[in-house]
Amino acid sequence: MLVLLSGVLFALVPLAERDNRAYAAAPDCPVGARSDTCRAAVVATVADKKTDFGGKTHKYFLTLRYTDRPEGAEHRVRMADSGEQVYDSVGRGDRVTGIYWNGELRAIRFGSLTQETYRSPVHDGRLPGAFAVAALASGLGLLSYWWWLRYRPTPEGATQPWEPIAGLVAGLVLALGGSTMVLMGPDDGDGGTSLKLVAWATAPILLLSVLYSWWPVRRGASKVAGVAPPGGSA
Repeated sequence: MLVLLSGVLFALVPLAERDNRAYAAAPDCPVGARSDTCRAAVVATVADKKTDFGGKTHKYFLTLRYTDRPEGAEHRVRMADSGEQVYDSVGRGDRVTGIYWNGELRAIRFGSLTQETYRSPVHDGRLPGAFAVAALASGLGLLSYWWWLRYRPTPEGATQPWEPIAGLVAGLVLALGGSTMVLMGPDDGDGGTSLKLVAWATAPILLLSVLYSWWPVRRGASKVAGVAPPGGSA
């Protein structure tokens, strides 16, 4: 069931990334022009900056005042928590450039720094991609564990085999680590970079899971063999 669910979630990733791909491919608008089909650069002045503390989550806000709008026209925007930190570098009165596309403020530039706004990556494929990786890895781990117990049952009195444990551990570790890698991955427009990193991480995770599962079983079997009486002794 989890494996089938992962297939549905993976299919949603390109749809969720559609806006980001269109934004990345959009040309810059001519100077002074605004259009939904190009990226418009609008000069603004930082009127205020504020950090909201809510438990473990910090929210970063900039209030911008635009020079081409009537006096008092301001826009409060939440900044993303990743990328070059424009938020940390600007102060009140600094002039910045807001990058608009399709009626939405996607990024803010300050000198050589560029930082995405919170609305920019919020519709991308990282969330469905992360859940897809978690569902696929945990589903395959559980499936391998069930298959081994179903078709390779352990004889009564024999030592528990390490193979099904290794598959289960690898699935759970990859589900947790892989989903985290996708969520924290770069905003590259199709989620491909993060998924490639997860694919590269699969082999070492499988190796470590095998070692983690095999070594305790081997040590346990050695201890039992060391204290068991010789065969045939009275």
